[in-house]
Amino acid sequence: MKYENTTTLVAVLLTLLLTTAVALPPATAQEDVTRWGLPEGATLRLGKGKINELAYSPDGALLAVASSIGIWLYDAQTYQESVLLTGHTRNVASVAFSPDGRTLASGSWDGTVRLWDVATGTLQHTLTEHPSSVYSVAFSPDGATLASGSGDGTVRLWDVATKALRQTITVYNTHRVVYSVAFSPDGRTLASGRGNTVRLWDVATGTVQHTLTKHPSSVYSVAFSPDGRTLASGSGDYTVRLWDVATGTVQHTLTYADRVDRWVFNPDRVDSVIFSPDGQTLASGSWDATIRLWDVATGTVQHTLTHADRVDSVIFSPDGQTLTSGSFDGTVRLWDVATGTVQHTLTEHTGDVKSVVFSPDGQTLAGETWGDTVRLWDVATGTVQQTLTEHTHRVSSVAFSPDGQTLASGSQDDTVRLWDVATGTVQHTLTHTDWVLSVVFSADGRTLASGSWDGTVRLWDVATGTVQHTLTEHTDGVESLVFSADGRTLASGSGGEIRLWEVATGTVQRTLTGHTGYVESVAFSLDGRTLASGSGDGTVLLWDIAPAAPATVREDINGDGVVNIQDLTLIAAQFGQMGEDIPADVNGDGIVNIQDLVLVAGAFGGAGAPAVQAAAREVLVAADVAGWVAQAQALALTTPAYQRGLVVLEQLLASLKPEATALLANYPNPFNPETWIPYQLANPAEVTVSIHASDGKLVRTLTLGQMPAGVYQRKDRAAYWDGRNAQGEPVASGVYFYTLSAGDFSATRKMVIRK
Repeated sequence: MKYENTTTLVAVLLTLLLTTAVALPPATAQEDVTRWGLPEGATLRLGKGKINELAYSPDGALLAVASSIGIWLYDAQTYQESVLLTGHTRNVASVAFSPDGRTLASGSWDGTVRLWDVATGTLQHTLTEHPSSVYSVAFSPDGATLASGSGDGTVRLWDVATKALRQTITVYNTHRVVYSVAFSPDGRTLASGRGNTVRLWDVATGTVQHTLTKHPSSVYSVAFSPDGRTLASGSGDYTVRLWDVATGTVQHTLTYADRVDRWVFNPDRVDSVIFSPDGQTLASGSWDATIRLWDVATGTVQHTLTHADRVDSVIFSPDGQTLTSGSFDGTVRLWDVATGTVQHTLTEHTGDVKSVVFSPDGQTLAGETWGDTVRLWDVATGTVQQTLTEHTHRVSSVAFSPDGQTLASGSQDDTVRLWDVATGTVQHTLTHTDWVLSVVFSADGRTLASGSWDGTVRLWDVATGTVQHTLTEHTDGVESLVFSADGRTLASGSGGEIRLWEVATGTVQRTLTGHTGYVESVAFSLDGRTLASGSGDGTVLLWDIAPAAPATVREDINGDGVVNIQDLTLIAAQFGQMGEDIPADVNGDGIVNIQDLVLVAGAFGGAGAPAVQAAAREVLVAADVAGWVAQAQALALTTPAYQRGLVVLEQLLASLKPEATALLANYPNPFNPETWIPYQLANPAEVTVSIHASDGKLVRTLTLGQMPAGVYQRKDRAAYWDGRNAQGEPVASGVYFYTLSAGDFSATRKMVIRK
């Protein structure tokens, strides 16, 4: 169905794959000096994007820069590292931090407002009610309301908690751009600027309090003083006007130039104004490539600061000592407010980085460029670990395997390369007949899917590099891929359609049509019941893909309405039984055997989920499951249901094998007269438990024998001590120590007998 409700989008949507956080290394100061002929440290170049607006986080730690290529986040203390948030499809015109600094709002020419999680750089929500470009966003002081101004002549007020549209304020009956919005410090008044008019609105009622019309040309920026008594407005008439909010009268007019040939897109228009935190200084940025710092009390210029091109945005640091400016010259400059001199520069990175991806442990970053190179960066130090150069054409997509040991890269040289991350060597080269556009690993890391301009999706065995299936139903390039969480389904976007494939068999389950442009991104909701798709047609569609009920209910052995691990254990308990109409004989062949067990396993999914893992540890033994897997593999059956069951058993086995051997706390403790001693084994081992008195004297040795890997926590599996010594005599009250020996592993814990 087509997305029509913002709240629906909030519930399921695209914190998934519809946005990318891109971290890039800084260029050196000397590169900037050489490029621009400036004094050392004078200017730092942001990148090829044009800067539209700046915003500091409330704590002053981050600087957000709205640009034509995305949103840059900088460390405001060092200005040495940058993060680019991409997801908007057009120019980002405005950014604003929430008062608590946790959320960043951005408005774009693509008609959307996006809310970003500042800590992770991920997209939280997309607000899409505006039918035209969004030029301005602002949070209310309490953070509860977000205002957005648009080219449709409206300001919309959003409930930040629910993402619901509270109110639409029609600033103009005709479609005229609202370039700037600002809340008063008490949150009761909203200022909007467009045309030659500034309007002050009562936020509670949406009614106009004052209409300020002294500007003869368009107003592009508005800002309240910290005490809320004064409003500053910047205009294309080369002036900044200071207004008394209570009366709506002009207090001062700050003049840039004495010109009469004024028009909307004049070269000297004022595009941004902001007050210093103490309210004594006003900064204004103009298209004449200058910034002016004004004394608010007198209306006189304190400093004039110069860029090489128009200034689109200015902002003060929270302490008011630094002013940051963004310019159409592609630079961001940091100025000392007291002296008017340049302090720092944010610099252009060498080479366009199209996208990046983090390794699962977050320690390595892989970046693919518009060239034929993939670089692996150490996140902690920012240094290059590996430069991967085997591709002969542009790299289009990169993805880490779930264990972080393998990197897949797809290229316009028609290949996918699988790299060993540790050594930077190619493990396998996988070949399409045209450009490879997308690559993605399954959750278990065993399968790689690749989509190509040749119209195919190929499923590869990662270990061997061989093709498992070639999916050929698409008639256009495959630009987006995603596996469902359980690994059973693959969604692929091509042209204006999406296809859902059964991974085990490579057959099409469903074809979803409705987009009129290329499907650029697809993502499953966490429960796997909804698929979100984003398209070049400017829409996001949400699809109900809830799985159909099982074709048979014979897998529900205990008849409780759900097929789960309890049914699996019932099958195991009835192994070998023969006869007619036995409930555990799922396939009806007259005997309960491994085939029935695998079919039951295949009828329930999500084996990798924590809840299922916990349930499995309670009722299953790793050695038993390992035996089932071996029997199932030996049969080598290829039916889809059987293959699904085998995958589930393998996932269960993996969940039953701990990552590390450990001795766990005995229970009960203190105890009288008996206790159980749980433990877990990462590998098979000869296991003994030795019990010593507090004086070190050996009391009892429990010889458990050779034990397979697994968790030994239940009473029927843990080591048991009846509180007696080797002679069968009850021991005295006191402190005792128990030691687990398993191969090279040894650990000791304390327990207490209390009688």
